Amino acid sequence: MKKLFVEVKNGGKMTYSVSDLNKLDRMYETEVFERKEKRVMSPFKKEMQKSFQAQVRDYAFEKILDRHLYTFKYLLVIPNPYGLAKQTALILFNSSKECKVVYRVIGDTPDCDFTGETEYTTRHRVPILGLYGGRNNKIDLSLVDKNGETIKHRVIQIYVSPIQENIRNMVSETDTKMSQFGFIILNTAIGSPVAIDRNGDVRYSIQIKTGKLGMIPLANGHFLLVDKTANRIDKYGRVTPCRYHEMDYMGRVYRTYLLEYRIGRAITQHGDSLFFVTASDDGHLSDRIAELNLKTGELIKYCDIHSIVGDKYRVYDNWIDTSNIEYNDGRILITAKRLNSIISIDWKELKPDWIIAPPKVWQDSDVSKYVLKDKSEHREGEAVIPVCSFPEYTSLMEDNGDKKKIVLFDIRNVVKYDGKVIVPGGKRSTKNSMVKIIDIDEKDMSYRVSEQTEVLSSLRFSRVIHSEDEKYLLVAQGYLREQTDDVHSIIQEIDAGTGEKLHGSKIRKVFSSAWIFAPDIKEFCISMEKNDNVIFGKLNPLEKFAGELPVLSKEKTEGYYFGHGRICDELFLCNMRPGAVDRIYFIGEHNAYVKDMENVAFKDKKESFAIPLKEFAKDEYHVYVEYNDEVHKLKNEIRIVK
Repeated sequence: MKKLFVEVKNGGKMTYSVSDLNKLDRMYETEVFERKEKRVMSPFKKEMQKSFQAQVRDYAFEKILDRHLYTFKYLLVIPNPYGLAKQTALILFNSSKECKVVYRVIGDTPDCDFTGETEYTTRHRVPILGLYGGRNNKIDLSLVDKNGETIKHRVIQIYVSPIQENIRNMVSETDTKMSQFGFIILNTAIGSPVAIDRNGDVRYSIQIKTGKLGMIPLANGHFLLVDKTANRIDKYGRVTPCRYHEMDYMGRVYRTYLLEYRIGRAITQHGDSLFFVTASDDGHLSDRIAELNLKTGELIKYCDIHSIVGDKYRVYDNWIDTSNIEYNDGRILITAKRLNSIISIDWKELKPDWIIAPPKVWQDSDVSKYVLKDKSEHREGEAVIPVCSFPEYTSLMEDNGDKKKIVLFDIRNVVKYDGKVIVPGGKRSTKNSMVKIIDIDEKDMSYRVSEQTEVLSSLRFSRVIHSEDEKYLLVAQGYLREQTDDVHSIIQEIDAGTGEKLHGSKIRKVFSSAWIFAPDIKEFCISMEKNDNVIFGKLNPLEKFAGELPVLSKEKTEGYYFGHGRICDELFLCNMRPGAVDRIYFIGEHNAYVKDMENVAFKDKKESFAIPLKEFAKDEYHVYVEYNDEVHKLKNEIRIVK
């Protein structure tokens, strides 16, 4: 068969190293951001804001394309172009006429190929994702003209160094059945989100220290990443992340949020609003839904769930344990785990639309009129299974006005407090959990369980994802009741109509959430726009200090207690061993501030903390670290110049 394209032979490629990228940062930083007098000056090591670094990198890549140095035959390949996702690469070249690039990262089996496609252009930025770690990857590249004809073709190799050891072999066992879902992201409890393919191989990972919450997928295709390199101390003396980045899968950071409140794992997004679960007061947990404006970092609204359903069960701290929320057309669907309830509320009016729960839960309460009637068909003599017994996850599958369809993961457990069952109606099963499809008639105020499938028994961290045609369900169980050394969690596909178990994988690690890995390749081809306004929110200022310092030690600061001080914009970042350092002092000629760390719970490893300098008055400050009843003076000072 005659080939209609040119097979590129003896082609070359140039590869940029980390040091090459760092040189680009230094070369173009002042072109992207005008050199201004900084408010904070210090000999401490400087750390560039991650969003600024991504903008500088993209500016540098555009400058390379301006010079027309590379062609399809002689490519520039940049592994891990933004420094945060090593299983990615960026290919740069120019072409004489508008073409698009179609690529395929060749997988170990054909169904594990990762494919991507760019827009038509003469300035080509080809984002490559889905690379294997610890090996050379073959990438099949085709240059396609506007007639849809492949005019050039070549195969290149890109090497990726090994990924972190604790995530290399996530999957202990996977079957060979055909999967209806491709690549799946797992938020592992060890704080390293990964994407696995049908064979269980890790094809994407993030190289930034993050927490159990890990990635939070956003509706715009980006995700919010918890950054554990900047922590604060919460009111309970616990180390809690306070910096969050809005990122894309290439590792570009768009915005950074500094937050004094903790974002829980139940999160949903609509437009510029992020809805998340937090605490209503010091004595309770997971019982307030807050709305955060993503453009300003400000809280604009909140709803205490007890104001909607009442105080009947509000007798201990984690009385609801809200495990999932989902925004749909002005409503928020709440999975109220310990209330054995699914609650739909009108977010504008802050009142319930309906509740699905066993009848006894809300009997004789003010919200009993919102409880839907059960019209499910039950076989004669068959035991009736409660619709909700410790529900973990609920999601809307179909919305046809008054008729809706939801999918529910029900753990099937009963929780006791002080030896008593507080919320009635549930039924415990150690044998299995349930996946249920429920049809809702809002006009008739009723529901019907149309399908239910038994799955392995879970304790927490479970969710259900449905295919676009709703024929298949992906059941992700992040924390099984019965675990072995090799199996802590499982993902499996189920035929939604028959309940038949299809493709499945057994996972060695616990994971907190899962979703389909479907990055927008064409968006990654577009350079970031220059934007100075990328930091939102703020941390509480330090207390002013007016006393006397403890005895000054003659010894240097010991690395066991404190180290790695650095400046990032108007944050002082440092590593400390929680519970070992009592206070940090910033002593100036006219002003002084103190960060009290005395009541922090001890941890036998150092954590990175963020101390805000934004409210510091103009002065030159020396930094003192107090431990063992002495203070140790650091050799570098911090000057606030305006």
